Formats: sequence, C-alpha cells, structure tokens
Amino acid sequence: MKTWGGGSDSYFEYLIKYARLFNPDDPIFVNTWQTAVDSSIKTLLRTSTVGNHLYTADFDDQRLIRHVGSHLACFNGGNWILGGKLLNNDTIVNYGLQLADACWNTYASTLTGIGPEAFAYISSDGNFTGGSAPDSSDLAFYAKHGFYITDGVYINRPEVLETNFYAWRATGDTKYLDRAASAVASFNKYLQTPTGYAGLNDVTNPSLGLIDDTESFWFAEVLKYFHISLDEYVFNTEAHPFKAPPAKATYATNTILPGKPFTAKAGPPLPAISPSRFDKGSRNPQ
Repeated sequence: MKTWGGGSDSYFEYLIKYARLFNPDDPIFVNTWQTAVDSSIKTLLRTSTVGNHLYTADFDDQRLIRHVGSHLACFNGGNWILGGKLLNNDTIVNYGLQLADACWNTYASTLTGIGPEAFAYISSDGNFTGGSAPDSSDLAFYAKHGFYITDGVYINRPEVLETNFYAWRATGDTKYLDRAASAVASFNKYLQTPTGYAGLNDVTNPSLGLIDDTESFWFAEVLKYFHISLDEYVFNTEAHPFKAPPAKATYATNTILPGKPFTAKAGPPLPAISPSRFDKGSRNPQ
C-alpha cells in the first residue's frame, strides 16, 4: 500500500525535516521527499465531485486507487507546506494549503466540530475504497460535505491542527486562527471531563459516549499546535522541538529520482501485533 497515512506518514515527515534540522550536504533526503511529492501529485491527488476538496488517495498492491483519507494522513498538508517553503516551490505550498482546507472540512462538517478517524470520497474516477461501497446515508452525507465517514472515532489526534498550524505560519491568514479557536471550543464542549480530555466514540453522535483514555500525543502535539511560535526549532513526529541551525537560502535541487518497479521480497514471518484498543468492535462507551 502506498499512502500518506499510517505506516508511511512519519517516514515522509522525517525526510524533509532531517534536511532542515541538519543541513546535510547530501541531498538524498530532500530529493527523496520531492520525488514522493512529485509522484503523489501525478498519481494520488484526487478532487471530490462535491466541494472540489483535494485529497491524497491510497494506491494499493493491485495498483488500484483507493478513495480514502484519514486523520493521520491529514498531516500531509502541513508537510507539503513546510517542504514547499524550504524548496521555494509555491506549487507544493499551494497544494498543501488545499489539503489543509479539505482536512479542516472534515471537522467543520460534523455535529461536534471534530474530525473522524477515517473517511472516503468520490472523484471523477470513481469511489473504490477497497471496502464496502457507500450506502444511502453515506451518499447523503457526501452530497452535503464532499466526503463521508467510515470510522467516526476521535482519539485525540493532532494532524488536522498540525497542518492548520503550518498553514497559519506560512500565510498569516487569520482564518486558521479561527479554525484553531473552533477546535478548542469543540474539545472543551465534547471531550472535557473532570480529570482531563477523553476520546470520542463517534464525532457525529456524542451520545455514544467518551473513550476512557487520553493519548500522550494530546499533550505532546495537539496542545502545542494551538499556540506555539518556534522559528528556530524543528518538531519531530511527536512535536518535540529540536534546535535547528540557521536555514539555508534554499534546499531545492530540482532532482526527481528515477523510478523503477518495486518487487516484494519474501522474508521471515512478521512478529505478532497486539490488537489495538481502538480497533472497531473493541471500543466500549464510557
């Protein structure tokens, strides 16, 4: 699976952040990141038939486009804005801003004002997701909002606000401040408990209750992206700040690495993975 979501997100994030943090002479990290973005622009970008929202699709092992998105993948807008700025590439920055708008729409479109874990959409080439086709309620929601929800849980994820932070820093447009304020209001209304902030079982139906858990990245990332301004630091994938040297004038090499077919190699059995408490079917309302 080729995706900007879980399983690949931190890799793409570190490619461009490594270049900014260490200013290496070897351009391999910048070139690899730019190649990934270039191929994504050519292959993965999709626009919804309702609302013209821009998303990065997934590309599965059967070489099929999956019209899916996720809260995790919504870091991509901020990543493209950061990388585009470092490369002085306005095209990438502008795509990043469009991705930011689409991901914010997943917040603005729900009853709670909080975005879902996963969603899907329809573009000019179809609505294949690798799973079930949208039902009538999905299509009705899509007709209003340009996406439909496939997993409505919220587990304190930061990525939409992370991208919103980069969009604000890049543009100074106060609409991004308004979006952050809206998220704060929603979190205070729907997630706050006497002892902290919980997850939500369904962003479209708060009556289904809270998840009795607060993820560490709520403190490490979400709360930082609401207010910080640290020009001399690079955030790692958990938003821990690392002091960076003065930036180069540009990091651009305009080098796209040559592509070649990927051949999977057989290896030893993968280790067992413990089931996540956030897997569908294992969540208990509180």
